[in-house]
Amino acid sequence: MIASSRQLEQKSPQLALKLYPLNTDALLAWGIETLGGSGGDTSIEAIGSSARSAIPLNAGDARIYSLVGETMRRQGQDTAAYAMFDHALLLAKTEIHALQWSIQRAVEKRDYREVTNRLDVLFRRWPERIAPLAEALPAVYSNADGYSALLSQLGDNPPWRERLIAALTADTAKDLGFAQRLVQDMAVGRSPSTATETAEVLAALFKREQYNEAYRTFLLTLTPAERELSGFVFDGTFQQGPSARIFDWSVRQQPGVTTSLPQKADTYPGQPGNGLLLEFNNTPVLNVGVSQYLLLPPGGYSIALHASAFAAKLPKGLVWTIACRSPSKQVLNLDVPEGDYKDRAVDARFSVPGDCPIQVLRLRTNAIAESWSERYSGRVLIHALRISAVQS
Repeated sequence: MIASSRQLEQKSPQLALKLYPLNTDALLAWGIETLGGSGGDTSIEAIGSSARSAIPLNAGDARIYSLVGETMRRQGQDTAAYAMFDHALLLAKTEIHALQWSIQRAVEKRDYREVTNRLDVLFRRWPERIAPLAEALPAVYSNADGYSALLSQLGDNPPWRERLIAALTADTAKDLGFAQRLVQDMAVGRSPSTATETAEVLAALFKREQYNEAYRTFLLTLTPAERELSGFVFDGTFQQGPSARIFDWSVRQQPGVTTSLPQKADTYPGQPGNGLLLEFNNTPVLNVGVSQYLLLPPGGYSIALHASAFAAKLPKGLVWTIACRSPSKQVLNLDVPEGDYKDRAVDARFSVPGDCPIQVLRLRTNAIAESWSERYSGRVLIHALRISAVQS
């Protein structure tokens, strides 16, 4: 009988209980099936009575107390129901049903510390619940006390923090302001927002064409060391590697060229300084894969390049370009010389029109098709790239 009851407990829980009345899993399955459907008061009372009868033999099973609590809640006995939920959580703090109702009660009571502690348990145990709940969090934590409680919890760097930021910046998010504020405030806290977390927010803002907000968030989340690298071109001296954040360098390895960032001065004997190193492999090169988004206000500018080259052959050129992202419009071409030289300076002037809210700085070639008669070889080391405003 017991074995038959075990086999039937999920498919036919009531039959399983008839075969073996002490089958707790069958009782729980019956409760879930009935309470999740359209069971009337009689069914709810029957489940509650059976669950209470099961307590003496299952005093340590949090699920039983949670089931009793749910039947009481359905019958309007809220105080008794929450007492059962609390007891269930004493036995097992991850009992999912009791945990969710405990969170709702804490929200209603505006006990934000309790809300946050319970959410921490929920998100650690069931990280897949983060995305469905993320949409409600800006409203839950809309006042100062609530926001402070959440920010304090995030300062402990819980394992779900990055996933929460990703959920708050999903395409379905109604307002990115909450996530934006979180990463900005975490940046000055005891566990600063990571580049990955910031990148999620920046990408979401950028996708919605909130360029000024994205750039402001980028600047406010820089580390003290990174602030020293800021300018019209971020890290124009190529001191650190890419971080996947918009407004930082993007480097994608391309066929025919090996790109190293940052490249240290002692890699090759006689190499003059650090920078962005391009090593060409004696093959055609269509793309270089180095770019950065800029936010230059309308006006006039100058750009200064410092580079070294070592037997560099660039048959279709190597060019720094600046183009408006939308509408597409190129505003600068700056050629990198080929040959052999050390720390050569090249500069140019350009202007940004009024209908160009965001720009792309890109290093590319002029090749439009692969031709083995036009093979790139040698090395080019970009030491610095700076943009300055020009007074009109």
